Amino acid sequence: MSRVQETVDKWNQANPVGTDVDVTDDLGQVTGTRTRSEAWVLGGHTAVVQIEGKAGCMALSRVTRREIR
Repeated sequence: MSRVQETVDKWNQANPVGTDVDVTDDLGQVTGTRTRSEAWVLGGHTAVVQIEGKAGCMALSRVTRREIR
């Protein structure tokens, strides 16, 4: 199993669809949203997930679970 697939599997085990997340864009701006899919490996090399408010998918490297305070 590849490292990317391991990353996806761990994400999906810990973060069900609908998880509150923060997403960091290209300019470093952080936006709160939630996931709308399970994560998967895109193109054999990038872990991604769909999020509310965005078309397509985002790299998991830009997505973090939002901690409830």
